[in-house]
Amino acid sequence: MKAPLELVSVGNIVADFPVGPLSGLPGWGTLVSVPQRIGPAIGGNGAIFAVAAARLGMSCTLAGRVGRDFLGDWLIGRLQEENVDTRLVKRGAKGTSSTIALVHEKGERAFLHYLGSSASLKAGDLRTLPRCRWLHFSSMFLLPGLSSSAIGRVLEKARKAGARTSLDVAWDAKGRWDLDGCLEHADYFLANLDEASAITGEKGVRDMARKLAGMGARNVILKMGAAGAFVSGEDCGGFEASPFKVEPVDATGAGDVFNAALVWALSRGMELRKAALLANAAGALKVTAVGGTAGAPTAAELLDFIRKRKK
Repeated sequence: MKAPLELVSVGNIVADFPVGPLSGLPGWGTLVSVPQRIGPAIGGNGAIFAVAAARLGMSCTLAGRVGRDFLGDWLIGRLQEENVDTRLVKRGAKGTSSTIALVHEKGERAFLHYLGSSASLKAGDLRTLPRCRWLHFSSMFLLPGLSSSAIGRVLEKARKAGARTSLDVAWDAKGRWDLDGCLEHADYFLANLDEASAITGEKGVRDMARKLAGMGARNVILKMGAAGAFVSGEDCGGFEASPFKVEPVDATGAGDVFNAALVWALSRGMELRKAALLANAAGALKVTAVGGTAGAPTAAELLDFIRKRKK
């Protein structure tokens, strides 16, 4: 029997075109000059997570879809340059998913997104996923070809085979927030505050975490941006992980870089409290650069950043 893969990331793969930093949006019929070159960058929650995990030293295999076009070629080439295993990336007739990311000078973002090939990822693509030690699902609500029950079955199968599992959702533009059959098969559930509030109908982080636990979540990690993270777990109760203060440039991908650092730390045997602190630090480093993977640290860079902040 083949040895299991270390980490499999399932999610969307997108060609991002970050534009900024901008002080505001241009009016129709006007032209605004921007200080940085406009060009493609690795985007999409699944791909950003995979790159961030690989930079931290994990062997990460990415599963998703890109088109049979030049953007698909470019993404696969760049992912391989980042040491991401692309054997499970399938090519389809629809064009590669792409996003124009407008970045405000204070770090906030607005997106223009073409769903493209991400919509073509189906349950059949995931039935033969190889065994792994960790399975991470990104952006389930940005993968309309996959139902929550199908995702739940993939997570359940992975756990029965001995994998640890984690699930992040992304924003549900349709407002359904259907997690039926998923939470009970995810060892770690991750969401930002807006997503968690939409899912639970609650406003306070402890109330959100309590309700998610009642829905089946074992360990809940709520990402609070500049305020850090709130963690509620089976063995650790509830606590806030302190943030690291930086000057934000672009928050694109910060949540996925956070997720990757959390998985990296937990897979190395760290307890959840320390893992959440490392994840906060990784997210802080990410927001200091424009682009989804720019600023995502190596393990040495991450640990050095934390050491310097402790002095």
